[in-house]
Amino acid sequence: KRTGDEKPFTMPNVCPICGAKVGRLEGEAASRCIGDACPAQISRLIIHFASRDAMDIDGLGPAIINQLLDNGLIHDAGDLYYITHDQLKNLERMGEKSATNIIRAIDESKGRGLDRLLFALGIPLVGTRAAAFIAGYFGHIDNIITAEADDFLQIDEIGAKIANSIVTFFRQPQNIALVEKLRKAGVSLEY
Repeated sequence: KRTGDEKPFTMPNVCPICGAKVGRLEGEAASRCIGDACPAQISRLIIHFASRDAMDIDGLGPAIINQLLDNGLIHDAGDLYYITHDQLKNLERMGEKSATNIIRAIDESKGRGLDRLLFALGIPLVGTRAAAFIAGYFGHIDNIITAEADDFLQIDEIGAKIANSIVTFFRQPQNIALVEKLRKAGVSLEY
């Protein structure tokens, strides 16, 4: 069915959403936007944070998250814990009961534990299994934040790539600020 008018695909050099550079980590096939303020990246991170395997915030799906972002009510996942019932019920297609249920689900998610939180943060290469091993070994997020790559290598299931990814993640000020926002909101930071 080819006509000869096809053009070879070239990976974009810039993000089509925010215009930031697109990069690829060594050894990975996927190219990604490396812009910290990219709206699409922020949206996907918050959707992941609220997902079933992460913090499991029932009723908080992509449509509501995008409405919250579009209305400037949240800027990162930590802001979810500061949303009010009135802010939610005023969203499009949101009623009193739905808002109440989401507020309750957000509150319940505070006690999910460190393993779920580590996965929810979206640290590259850290899946549910790695998050469980790390949480069990370190016990509290403060121990993880201050750990060096060699400390993670003491866990049999954690290799150098994951260790370096975690260390890099927690060396970024915006990620520490997110953890502090979660701490102030009462989210459990222990295993």
